[in-house]
Amino acid sequence: MSLAAHALEPAAVGAIVVTPSPRLARLLKQDRALENLRAGNQVWPTPHILPWEAWLEELWEQALYAGLPLPARLDADQELWIWERILATAPEATELLDLPAAAEAAQHCWALIHAWQLDRREIEAAASEDTRAFLGWAREFEHLSELQAWLEPARRADHLATRLGKLPLPPAVELAGFQELTPQQRAFLVALEHRGARVHIQEEPALTPRQLVRVRFTDRPAEIEAAARWARSLLERGEANKVGVLLPDLERLARQVDRIFTRVLEPSAMLPGATTEPRCFNISAAPPLDAQPLVHAALLALELDRARNPLRRICSLLHSSFLGAAETERGARAVLARSLRERGITEISIPALRRTCQQHGCPEMEHALARWTAYDEALPGRQRPSTWARDFSRLLEALGWPGERSLSSQERQAWLAWNDVLDRLARLDAVSEPMKRSEALAWLKRLASRKRHQPESELAPVQVLSVNEALGLHFDALWVAGLDEESWPPAPRPDPFLPLALQRRHRLPHCSAEREREVAQRLWQRLLASAPYVVASWPEQDEDRELSLSPLLRNVPEVTQADLGLSAVPSYAWMPPASAQTEEVKDERGPALEPGVVASGGSRVFQLQALCPFRAFAELRLGAAAVRLFEPGLSRIDRGEAVHAALEAFWRCVASHEQLCARGAEELRSLLVEAIEKALARVRARRDDLPPRLAELERCRLLRLLEKWLEIEKQRPPFRVIECEQRRQIELAGVRAEVRADRVDRLEEDGRELIIDYKTGTCETGAWKPEHFADPQLPLYAVTHNQPVAGLAFAQIKTGDLCFKGLAHSPHLAPGLRSADIPAQLQRWREKLEELGTRFREGHAQVDPLDDDACRRCRMWPLCRVHEAAPAVQENEGE
Repeated sequence: MSLAAHALEPAAVGAIVVTPSPRLARLLKQDRALENLRAGNQVWPTPHILPWEAWLEELWEQALYAGLPLPARLDADQELWIWERILATAPEATELLDLPAAAEAAQHCWALIHAWQLDRREIEAAASEDTRAFLGWAREFEHLSELQAWLEPARRADHLATRLGKLPLPPAVELAGFQELTPQQRAFLVALEHRGARVHIQEEPALTPRQLVRVRFTDRPAEIEAAARWARSLLERGEANKVGVLLPDLERLARQVDRIFTRVLEPSAMLPGATTEPRCFNISAAPPLDAQPLVHAALLALELDRARNPLRRICSLLHSSFLGAAETERGARAVLARSLRERGITEISIPALRRTCQQHGCPEMEHALARWTAYDEALPGRQRPSTWARDFSRLLEALGWPGERSLSSQERQAWLAWNDVLDRLARLDAVSEPMKRSEALAWLKRLASRKRHQPESELAPVQVLSVNEALGLHFDALWVAGLDEESWPPAPRPDPFLPLALQRRHRLPHCSAEREREVAQRLWQRLLASAPYVVASWPEQDEDRELSLSPLLRNVPEVTQADLGLSAVPSYAWMPPASAQTEEVKDERGPALEPGVVASGGSRVFQLQALCPFRAFAELRLGAAAVRLFEPGLSRIDRGEAVHAALEAFWRCVASHEQLCARGAEELRSLLVEAIEKALARVRARRDDLPPRLAELERCRLLRLLEKWLEIEKQRPPFRVIECEQRRQIELAGVRAEVRADRVDRLEEDGRELIIDYKTGTCETGAWKPEHFADPQLPLYAVTHNQPVAGLAFAQIKTGDLCFKGLAHSPHLAPGLRSADIPAQLQRWREKLEELGTRFREGHAQVDPLDDDACRRCRMWPLCRVHEAAPAVQENEGE
């Protein structure tokens, strides 16, 4: 093959530039525009620059306008649908673990065979069992295509090549940024030359950058942050206008890269309400469309079911800003979502949700659900995909999607992309039969997840790209990251359906380690020619794996991180204090309560003031409250309350140690079963969705647990239960509180009383120390008790760890108690409690957590921002 070797001027009339990707085509157009602006041009011809697939699409349209007889063209989605149906009816269907993935692999293999013009007889000669299965599917696909006169994308170039003589062709074609042309592409270009068009393949000059260095980092986050700081330093010093940062596995690291580059290059974008447009950097790895909040909300709304909806789905929709009246009812819907969580339900029907909306002041949401219900009830069981696409839009319209506020530029682009996905679903009419709603919705979700959505934005000075996307581009400075031995060159990934020996013989992509190494070497040489200043880097560790430098970079001189002149970028939390205009004001006290005003909050006043004064002020004075996290099944609170309620019911029937010991095992078991039923009835009153099987499991667990606990109770000296879950009002240091002891036992030997608190988790009496008063509930009850106190005890009723823990005048009152001077201890507790109550009334609200555990258990950190006081903010992948 001989292609013309003269460079073309893409702006010439009729000439066309063809690129391997839409992104490169867009960047080349932007570069041409900037060149004209720098030259002082006010008007210039728009260059004809298209990616390869779009160019074939344009030629196909021209053939249609020319009236040429053409087969029915299949798009990639329609072709995939056909492959799936062939595989679903094939003899091997029962052996396929993931039919959609197998169909995608078959579609890819079919495209590979035609792109590399492989001989079918050669494939059959070396066929394995998997290859023979694929060839059977391929024959069925060919038969259906011939029968229906279909043509899929894999054979479009071959079909067009035979009709180029009847099409208006460009005088010249330039290929830019191609790493490698397939035999099919080369054959098409030869046919183009035979029809008189000049073809030029752009080649990068064999240049060596003026400066080339490599540098190592401890891990990937450190490497990515250094690249961002390096790009920032170049922009700050004015040494580069176009900076490239390349990563071989950018798609996998895209979210981490975006977070780090935003923090380093645009820290103000992390503030609430900050705009992110225009940005000084752009990441090429496009996330799937279903990751866009607007589209995610649409898919959640389409999953609504009249009978059963998971609570997480409903709460997500209530918090979404993309439903009707979302701004108007934002507060009421948030309260509604919180109410549903606090009820502990796992599922809710649409009628029940409508009633709840009426009760919580969300009339617009209730009306939207009514419109949705009316339309949903009228839908048939099966329809054509195009009809489902229309009805999906109407269901969303009934709910007011995409919301009442104006959409941002990125949201509007996501809305347009969503409409394109609906069009793609509708186009399945050409190949599919009527389908169920669940099938249509599943296909819609697949189409949204397969579509990569990159919102268009202005040209940014920093481009973060994958390695292949940088081909054909030029930069003032280039950083190539992730060049460890595992990523560069990458491991081979041969096609699973084609014989491996055949793949290696024809040198198919990713067929062997040797080919990957050769491709990596060519790529590296082209990258070196794209910028005068190149930095290569690699991490020494990726999670728990040790990494080494790629062998392709061993001759590159190594420098230290200090030699790169990285920009010092402090955490945004430390920027305001470092500003000369910042005035520091310590405000650690709120307004004191007026004399005579009784503090509200009950015993939590003392507990929270001891844990952290700010938390006490925020929760009890400001009314701040964290949303209860949803727990499927029975939560820890539910299980704890069940234990409390069962023991309360039991001791009201068995009122003393004497009665406990006098009753036989069967009688005690019967009493426990009855008490447990009463306890579970209380749980059902709050959890109307408690499944019977889950209730039965909890019933068995409680019975085993409490039977073992009663054996410990039998080891105590005689006592009589005088109070169970008894509440009473007290006032201490101007704080009025309602206190409750789970149980109070009067000892037969001296009439003094033991105060008991049930705990279903691990507990320690160290929480009673005045200097570490983490749990003052029992001490508060004891110092206000009007009878002689013998001691205080935690009854730790935890599976595998049943015991008493506490203080008493004599340790023999219960196994596990420690001896203590109770009167003196009560006096010390009273003094500490009065101090806490007084400080709460005076408005002391400093951020002063008792310990690290107090911070971990507190959810007021968005208000106190105590974590921002740390010297450095660590990246947290889990958030």
